[in-house]
Formats: sequence, structure tokens, C-alpha cells
Amino acid sequence: MTAARTSVSPLEQDYAPFYGETIEAAYKLEKGGPRAAWLMGDMNRMHQVVAGLGIVLRIVAGNSVLEDQFDPSTPGSAPPLSRGAVGMLTAMAAAMCEEMCEGVERRANDYNSEVKS
Repeated sequence: MTAARTSVSPLEQDYAPFYGETIEAAYKLEKGGPRAAWLMGDMNRMHQVVAGLGIVLRIVAGNSVLEDQFDPSTPGSAPPLSRGAVGMLTAMAAAMCEEMCEGVERRANDYNSEVKS
């Protein structure tokens, strides 16, 4: 019996390409270690990071449109993000890229250490 799922925002949903059941099956099928399952988990994480990165980059790119169209004398004119906010988003995007690279390097080290002579 599964617990009732609470409704979440589409931004909070997990859109992982590999189902938990698929990863679990890979753990059970693998002999000598759950290599495919590890990679599926890693790829799910990469998918989440890249999806978030895409959103951040669209926000930053869209800000220039807001800058061009913003008219403080027009009620309801959407103000652009501050340079500080754009800098924080850009720094977050860089951190996301670095985290993804570090994850790939960690997994590569795991596999590479197994084939060293």
C-alpha cells in the first residue's frame, strides 16, 4: 500500500528519466556491484541539475528583455532583476555545472580505480 502523494508545484516534481523501480532492478540484477544502477542514479541527478540550469539561464537571458521594456512610469511594468540578482543566478548556474562535473569525476574515479594494474 502506497502513501497518498501530496500535490506539489510542477517545479518541485521529480522528472527523473530512470524510475526508482528501474534502478532497484539494476541493483538486484548486477553481479560484482551495482554499476548500471549507480550510473542511472547519477544520470537522474544530472537530469535534475541540467533542468534547473536551463531555467536559471532562461531567467538571466529574459532579464535583458525586461530591461529593454521596463518603463517605471507605466503602472504594472515589470522591473528587471538587479545586477546583484543576476550575478547570484549566474553564480548558482556555475555552481551547478561544477557540482555536475565533480559528480562525473567521482564516478569515473570509482570505475578507473577498478582497472588500474
